[in-house]
Amino acid sequence: MRPPVSREKIYSVMFDREGLRIPEIARITGLNYTYTYQVVRSLVREGYVTVVGGRVVFLDRKGFLFKWAGDKERILGSLGYATVKLIPDYDLRELVLFSGNSALWLLGKIISPAGGILYTTADRFEEVMELKDPNGYPFKLYIYDEFYFRIRKELSGYYIPSWGMIVADTLVQGMYARLFNDVFETVVSIIKGGKDEEA
Repeated sequence: MRPPVSREKIYSVMFDREGLRIPEIARITGLNYTYTYQVVRSLVREGYVTVVGGRVVFLDRKGFLFKWAGDKERILGSLGYATVKLIPDYDLRELVLFSGNSALWLLGKIISPAGGILYTTADRFEEVMELKDPNGYPFKLYIYDEFYFRIRKELSGYYIPSWGMIVADTLVQGMYARLFNDVFETVVSIIKGGKDEEA
């Protein structure tokens, strides 16, 4: 079975921009309407979202994140990654998206970005590798779809993918249950408050 990479694009847009209509989600993701509709209807049947006045609204954000994490485990399991020691600095800023534990570090929830996920595009991979530093933190570096760089957000001077992807990634990385609620509440309050800045 193919990893659900297209479905994750829909998840990313839905989670960060609640209240969109299905055609808007399809337009932003670049996926066709029929596929987008099928994914949303499946989430409605499972009780994670509902459609009110044509707009997609969450009923169970937490449950949805655990579903996403299950999909994300399959996606990351299908990709190769490089473990690379890097220093988070300005040179790295434009080349990667911080996710998983590295994004929790940017949020101030953990003390080190070590072991965190970095996403880059195929054409930037070599540039990232040139920044290797034996004194840096070890990161898991994945080559990922450029779509996430188009919807990126800024956090503490670095770029991140969607908020939902960060939480799904940290769940895959084994985030502690006691930390989950704190991170979840922080992320939802940022989304609802519109404090995140889209690049």
